[in-house]
Amino acid sequence: MKVNTLNFPSVFEPSYGNTENTANDLITGIKIRNNNTWYVIGELAKRDGLNPQRIVNASPDERDYELLFKAALLGLMDKVDQPITLTLGLPFSTFNIYRQPLSKFLEKKFFSIEYNTETFSLNGSSRRTNFEVGQFDIIPELVGGVIGIKRMYSSQQPKNFVVISLGYGTAEGGMATDDGLIQRTCFSTHGIRYVVNGLQRELNKLHYLELKNEFQINDSLMKGVMIANRKKIELRELRKDILTQYYKQVISPSIKNHISDRDFEKCECIYLIGGGVFYDDLREAFYEEFKDFMKVEAVIDSQNVASIGYLYNSYALSSTHSKGCVGIDLGNSSTIISYFSA
Repeated sequence: MKVNTLNFPSVFEPSYGNTENTANDLITGIKIRNNNTWYVIGELAKRDGLNPQRIVNASPDERDYELLFKAALLGLMDKVDQPITLTLGLPFSTFNIYRQPLSKFLEKKFFSIEYNTETFSLNGSSRRTNFEVGQFDIIPELVGGVIGIKRMYSSQQPKNFVVISLGYGTAEGGMATDDGLIQRTCFSTHGIRYVVNGLQRELNKLHYLELKNEFQINDSLMKGVMIANRKKIELRELRKDILTQYYKQVISPSIKNHISDRDFEKCECIYLIGGGVFYDDLREAFYEEFKDFMKVEAVIDSQNVASIGYLYNSYALSSTHSKGCVGIDLGNSSTIISYFSA
């Protein structure tokens, strides 16, 4: 079985006016109708929208969650068998309060999606497709990360390791063994959003940012440069300073408060996953702190690890019927969908 992943930015905006021939395919040209309003979602919203965004860590009963969930299902059209076996994840910080609303949301089983293909097709039109959810499971995001790591390192995985997930809305960590996560070592704290908000406050002292929202600031943070008021603003030094302080003030204390020296004695490696792994300065902060006693490894395809873990959880749930298995990571920065193909 081959694991396939699809992804799109977790942002959307109501759509007004002409959107014909603005994308290459369905996943880059998602346009969905919800409650009589058309929305562009993902790459199309990010590229063509004025104020594309979403509520961070939205509740499953909010519009934001439903729109991104339907967009993720739409990306699976003609790729999996129905009814699908689905696994979704929630951060530790919201798991207990959102698990029941999410379960109730998924218990509807049948989801009808009205979408428009004019964004990528010359003969595009409004269409409708239906998805049926059969079995489903809701697990903590960190558990999905552990499952994903064990699958991706199946031939060489250590028995005991620490996993740190550097997400946009939340950063989480904990120690994993053959038996699972050790709960007392698990923590959830501020994600990369903390860095984005700090950058925005600093830039507002000197520049007019033209009403850029936090997701647009995040794009500039990743690029290391911004154009504002017709001026090019170099961000790399400021980014390094804020990321370093973020590690010292948020990440490092959380690790120290939850994972003891005795735990590290039993571990063989620290695995870094999530979108924050792409920041060199953040990775270097980990290497610097642990260089004398613990191996730190940034996982390949780090942003996909949780989604792949959800997929394999679905596979176990489905009694190995792979063609209907799906793992969806509705992240605050990106939505990532994993499925099997022959």
